[in-house]
Amino acid sequence: MAGEALSPRDGRCERARQWASLRLDGELSELEDALLEQHLEGCSSCSAFAVRLAATTEAVRAVPLERPEISYPRFERPGIRLPVGRRVAIVAVAAAAALGAFVGSSLQKPSPAPAPSGGPQLSFRTDQNLLRQLPHQPKQPASPEPAHVPGQPPEGFV
Repeated sequence: MAGEALSPRDGRCERARQWASLRLDGELSELEDALLEQHLEGCSSCSAFAVRLAATTEAVRAVPLERPEISYPRFERPGIRLPVGRRVAIVAVAAAAALGAFVGSSLQKPSPAPAPSGGPQLSFRTDQNLLRQLPHQPKQPASPEPAHVPGQPPEGFV
């Protein structure tokens, strides 16, 4: 069944065999079911596969479930026992942290907008002073443009 060669129908047979399996589990849509039926009518190999797959599935599902003869002990995880004093301390620390986070977040206020002082003239002077403090760099001479030959791409282009 699994090692059987598929007909070279550009993957339609492989898809049909997957759909045949999905149909047995009730996981196939109406459209896929119709497409599968159409394929099975024209492909004897996939039709035989679907019949054998259905028979095998029915046989497996008909067998009653087996119960293991060995009984395994039930694993129970031991509980963690903490003294009452530690429990109270843990709860107190958690409550203090939560309260601190709440109070800290409620105390934060948006920063006030800067008050206009001196109008735009002062702002312009401040910007000028900041520009003067920047380090000066000597001007680079402009690089000459490469000569361009008409009919050819500019230099630097391949």
